[in-house]
Amino acid sequence: MAAGQFNDECPLDHELQRGAVINAFSIESVLPTRLTSNACRNSMTLMCSYLFFFFFFLLWLCRAGNSPLLKQIKNSAESHIVLDCSTERIYEVLKQAQQIGMMSDYHSYLITSLDLHTINLDEFKYGGTNITAFRLVDPENPEVAQAIHNWTIGEARLGKKVDFKTAAETALMYDAVHLFAKALHDLDTSQQIDIHPLSCDTQDTWPHGYSLINYMKIVEMRGLTDVIKFDHQGFRSDFVLDIVELGPQGLRKSGTWNSTSGVNFTRTYGEQQKEIVEILQNKTLIVTTILSAPYCMRKDSAEKLTGNSQFEGYAIDLIHEISKILGFNYTIRLAPDGRYGSHNKETGEWDGMIKELLEQRADLAIADLTITFDREQVVDFTMPFMNLGISVLYRKPVKQPPNLFSFLSPLSLDVWIYMATAYLGVSVLLFILARFTPYEWPTPNPCDPHPEKLQTQFTLMNCMWFAIGSLMQQGCDFLPNFTPYEWENPHPCNSEPLFLENSFTLLNSLWFTIGSLMQQGCDIAPK
Repeated sequence: MAAGQFNDECPLDHELQRGAVINAFSIESVLPTRLTSNACRNSMTLMCSYLFFFFFFLLWLCRAGNSPLLKQIKNSAESHIVLDCSTERIYEVLKQAQQIGMMSDYHSYLITSLDLHTINLDEFKYGGTNITAFRLVDPENPEVAQAIHNWTIGEARLGKKVDFKTAAETALMYDAVHLFAKALHDLDTSQQIDIHPLSCDTQDTWPHGYSLINYMKIVEMRGLTDVIKFDHQGFRSDFVLDIVELGPQGLRKSGTWNSTSGVNFTRTYGEQQKEIVEILQNKTLIVTTILSAPYCMRKDSAEKLTGNSQFEGYAIDLIHEISKILGFNYTIRLAPDGRYGSHNKETGEWDGMIKELLEQRADLAIADLTITFDREQVVDFTMPFMNLGISVLYRKPVKQPPNLFSFLSPLSLDVWIYMATAYLGVSVLLFILARFTPYEWPTPNPCDPHPEKLQTQFTLMNCMWFAIGSLMQQGCDFLPNFTPYEWENPHPCNSEPLFLENSFTLLNSLWFTIGSLMQQGCDIAPK
């Protein structure tokens, strides 16, 4: 999302300088996309892409004055501002923002101009405001310094005094001329160039024009703006922008950005901590809290106490020790409503200590304040000094010694009862069927064809034994003879075999049932 562009075609009196005010968290979420340079027209367009977490609105900065608009921004409580205007007007806008109180520690400015280093910012470097910008030309680069020195000497020989500033437009102009000269030299060495006059009123073109443009696209050289390289569409590629921040020592480089790897911050964690300590030195911070024993309590004293001396507790001792380490002063103030801070969804407002922080009436809060998701969306928390976790306690199971019926543990009691009932039912059913069928009553003596008494092998005990053998898939020494049609002679050549075979074993019966249920048939069938 481009915040705005420089307008090179309109006169300055009619130019609308543009900017944007956007609520964001830090400079890490600001990423420029692509910078293009047109060497023939001496113009430059900077396109920046910003990724933020809140809404944005576009601010038009007119030449008539910026105070009413800046006051409107201040009333909206926006503290992260993207300023996109001409370099000549940056100081004016920042000065007016300082006059209405928008250059405090709570404000951050991202300036899109590449020439912020050419502006005198001494009035703003001690205010604590986070001012960040991008820089295309590094004035401390030896090649840049040498080019400026040679340029100054060359102009001095002609009797001219040049107040040269390393502006991006000047550096781009310098690199454009050198790129044009190098491409023309390469074109001249590769082919014969014919020079003849051309008129702007005719449609005649220079025959070597397209060749010169192609040479400019493929030429790669180093200039004041670092590596000069173009892609197949003629856009500048692989360039580097310096990320600079304003501090007490002036503008300093804190990182780089390029189109391939993105943002790379070169400032170390130790340097950041050192800067924070320097900023906090001798500052007086407003600390908000509430009365909550044992963290903050009023002292019991016969004398009337005022200021910080009237409070005691863990939180009071903690902020006192931190102030001695970092070297700042503090003033403790109780939250007017005595609440921690909760969000009213109907009105969208906060109360308690959170409200004091959001309305900038306090710099920090210290109390037994629970870190919640809603609070983390509006304020920043430090590492907690106390963790109160909710735990579930249960008794550790004690290993019981094995008993006689441990083998029953894999199945529940209900399953065992069902299995025993089915086992007894099948055994009784076999016993009843054996009583009904005449094929289970053979003669006890084969020599006596008419015995007085017949015997059956399927007694109740044998039926139970046959069922348990079939259940365990171990078989049995006798089989039922309920029907003569299922008992076949295993040897057809022997008319009187010693024993017969039955293909309907228990497993084959189960297989026949499954095949019939699935309508797939079976290789055996009952007779």
